[in-house]
Amino acid sequence: MPEGQAMTDEETHVLPFEAVHWDLVPGRTVLVVIDAQNDFLHRDGWYATKGIDIGHMQRCIEPLKTLLAAARAKSIPIVWTRHGTRGVEDGGPYMQLRPFLKDGGLRRDTWGWDLLEELAPEPGDWYVAKSRHSAFFNTDLELILRSLRAETVLMTGVLTNQCVAATSKDALFRDFKPIVIEDCTGTTLPHLHAPAIEMMQVGWAEVRDLASALSEIRQLAPASAEGPR
Repeated sequence: MPEGQAMTDEETHVLPFEAVHWDLVPGRTVLVVIDAQNDFLHRDGWYATKGIDIGHMQRCIEPLKTLLAAARAKSIPIVWTRHGTRGVEDGGPYMQLRPFLKDGGLRRDTWGWDLLEELAPEPGDWYVAKSRHSAFFNTDLELILRSLRAETVLMTGVLTNQCVAATSKDALFRDFKPIVIEDCTGTTLPHLHAPAIEMMQVGWAEVRDLASALSEIRQLAPASAEGPR
């Protein structure tokens, strides 16, 4: 730039990130539902009975039903994650940030650890047990996604600013293309939802609404019609 020439506003305010759009890849798209468990989403679950407002998390239930039906219609594999520990000891320092989990909640092999029945998980789906925010940490999620030849991965579930954010970030680190469906996520702190969504959108994921996701899914040929793998 010549000496003395001022920079324009456009030149001085270049955005460091740009939102992306990834087309769903037929036969290589997987739906991941993060921690849609009774303790998070059910009115009789641990969170609700401990006085935590689960209303924003519950916003994802009806959209998820619609998304799951559309995915099943196109033979898109569905992976469910469940967060839980045996107790305080294997929960790590995380438990110090969640004192209401000291005496129970998100304990493996309990009703609260189970998936919400109304979402109708099926025996042929895939299931991942996790104990940390990222569903990739010390689990077989990556192995499952590789086995399913996943490229585009639809990310849904709870909590937006916690496990959804962590898992979608780790997905990109492994060269998957994470697509977060905003309508199908929720959190315990609603004021953090929008900032978390923006953080993902400009940092490591595509974010789209349910309507646009459904529109593209319904145009896909079923995986069974893609020919031999």
